[in-house]
Amino acid sequence: MTMDILTERQSKILELIIDNYINAAEPIGSRTISKRMRNKVSSATIRNIMSDLEELGFLYKPHAVAGRVPTYKAFRYYVNSLSSLMVPGKKELKVLESLARPRYSYVEEIMEDASKALASISQYTSIVIEPKVNMMLFKEVEFVKLSKYTVLVVFITSSGMVHERIVHTDEELGANALIEMKWYMNEKFSGVPFYVLRDGILGDVRQDKEVFNDLCAKIRDTLGAIIDEKNKREVYIEGTSKMIGVPEFSDLERLKELFQTLEKKEKLIKLLDSCLREDGISIIMGHESDLKEMRGMSIISSPYRVSEDSYGFLGVIGPIRMNYSRIIPIVNYTAKAVTNILRIM
Repeated sequence: MTMDILTERQSKILELIIDNYINAAEPIGSRTISKRMRNKVSSATIRNIMSDLEELGFLYKPHAVAGRVPTYKAFRYYVNSLSSLMVPGKKELKVLESLARPRYSYVEEIMEDASKALASISQYTSIVIEPKVNMMLFKEVEFVKLSKYTVLVVFITSSGMVHERIVHTDEELGANALIEMKWYMNEKFSGVPFYVLRDGILGDVRQDKEVFNDLCAKIRDTLGAIIDEKNKREVYIEGTSKMIGVPEFSDLERLKELFQTLEKKEKLIKLLDSCLREDGISIIMGHESDLKEMRGMSIISSPYRVSEDSYGFLGVIGPIRMNYSRIIPIVNYTAKAVTNILRIM
């Protein structure tokens, strides 16, 4: 939608209608808008402008004698017109700055705290999703022998994320073989993405690398399985109960639909993966997604980075009637804070 489709006065009145609807969740009439404009524009003129906005698809009447309500098109226009230089308020900033304190030992703690902070500040549901494994950087591997033919393989990423898998071997491997295998992988592959690690091991298997051949093949298969689990990333969701008091979800069936949507984590990951830009804020409004349960809802999300090519994302899920000018900078700042923490771990 082009940004010059409305006149300055139309844009101003539409903005006032949206601001009022965000705060009150009720239709608004021309007299209310006139008062908001300190009676500089008459109610009759505003009624005419509102009628024009309705014809253009920006407003609709939920009842025959009621005021108007902004449409999806109106909210999209409104969001597109917001400045990219918005910053969180002082209270929000104080809470978010606590995330930057260097007290974390595990990545999971960061994800949990970021999710809790977003839900607490926004008063909506938050979501934090870990990065895809294939682009995470491999740091080191540990082997724990569980039995003669069973080894626990612990993959550790550069940001401290841990992926554990049990590997069953065809031949018994002694302690020295495991130590040598650990040294080989850590020395040769530390700092490379997991998909490079998998392909590198495959190359060594093809060269029939002595005693490591069987274990290399098993590890390669294990890495392949981890990488192929694209939609099985860890998802941290907080604040689902905060939706109970939201007018849009006062209907129990609608609230039930919302909770069912939040349980479909794989679908949420797929939705955000398909819409997420590599940098900056992405906003998905209900009708813009394939999830019918998303009608009446928006997701404001942003990527956070573990490395140049490895990123996850976080955001806030709420009604279309969210206060975007307040929530967008909160999500943006949180993503930057998480990125900074992960890069110094």
